[in-house]
Amino acid sequence: MAVKVHILSNGLRVVLYPESYRSAYMTLITRGGPRFENPEELGISHILEHLVVRNPDLNYAMESLGEGLYNAETDAEDVSYFISFPKRNVLKGTEIFARLWIAPVSPADFERERTVLGIEYAGLNHDSPEFALGNLWTRAAWLGHPLVLNDLLPWQENLSHLTLEQFSAFRRKINCGRNTVLAVVGDVPVQPFLEVLERTLGTVPEGELLPIQRSPVPDREGLTIVKQVGALEQVHCLLGFPLPRLRSAERRALEVLSLYLGDPNLFSSVLFRRVREELSLVYYIESGVEAFYDSGLFAVRWICPPANLETVFNVVLEEMMRVAREGISQEDFRRARRVYSLQKESELEEPFTISIALAEEMIRSGRVSNPNLGPRQARRARRSETIRFVHNYLNPQKAVLALYGPVEDLEPRILI
Repeated sequence: MAVKVHILSNGLRVVLYPESYRSAYMTLITRGGPRFENPEELGISHILEHLVVRNPDLNYAMESLGEGLYNAETDAEDVSYFISFPKRNVLKGTEIFARLWIAPVSPADFERERTVLGIEYAGLNHDSPEFALGNLWTRAAWLGHPLVLNDLLPWQENLSHLTLEQFSAFRRKINCGRNTVLAVVGDVPVQPFLEVLERTLGTVPEGELLPIQRSPVPDREGLTIVKQVGALEQVHCLLGFPLPRLRSAERRALEVLSLYLGDPNLFSSVLFRRVREELSLVYYIESGVEAFYDSGLFAVRWICPPANLETVFNVVLEEMMRVAREGISQEDFRRARRVYSLQKESELEEPFTISIALAEEMIRSGRVSNPNLGPRQARRARRSETIRFVHNYLNPQKAVLALYGPVEDLEPRILI
């Protein structure tokens, strides 16, 4: 099926991918998040995300149609809402969701949600090691870059200073036509669906697409290690490599490399086999990739006893350097590329995954690709690009290692 893009009268872009599912799956996304906030507004995207869907009566009406608002989230550079409805209720459900998204927010609701967010932040910053670890890494790795603001601690500190007037002004800025994309996966009745959107979401002001001020990746000489003591028995570790904006060939190479080294869904990944199965140093280890407007991230995460930290750290570096020195064997690379292509094929059976990908691609680049081309594009990954990628970007002297837990006396060294 072809992807089609329709534009409402206020510039809001609607991406339709008319695959046949029992329900319609939607992602509504705006440029937002801390990257687009002023210092005095830090955290305002998150409270906006909560407030524009805080209406028990409309949520009750949506859920009475089946499904409804599945989730919402604030990331470093966007705010997203995930919705689905059975096909027979998609018009009525979409209209209710749109009314929810544009409904006014009262001073009382603003204060109630501020209280709720304070509880959420306290829980995440003090009771969730992974959030604490991610924030610790962000503060060190992105220092001097706008992404440094993607840290819950300053959001929490600024929460009491936010005002309803700031919220209203920020909402007008980001929840406008040109700054919003709705991606829909499912066989919806196109003309009636667009008419529903025009009389609801089409009534918000046109506004402007928020511009991106591109920034270089922070330069560093030497491995950076940051630590935070936490009342835990094991150490939570994040070894991350901040990356510049990558070409398509480099992105494919990185995805295949990450799959080969530590895909969380593969018990056969190199790091899982070596660190867990052969050396018994960890229970969990995985690698992953993130992409931003002007940069990216390759990271390896694991949890281990303090005594195992230095060994695990050096085994991870050793496997990366082995790729740089010897490359991935032809057989292993072809297998990894084939699995990568098959994963892209499997994603075609995950309509929410498709809707998120379409929404993010449109809001970031202004264009969309046909999801059916994903497996074919994955097969275009080249072994030479993977080796070149490791040489160019995965230098241990440019990495940031964040450690959270019983870390007072830990000083891991590079031994390879």
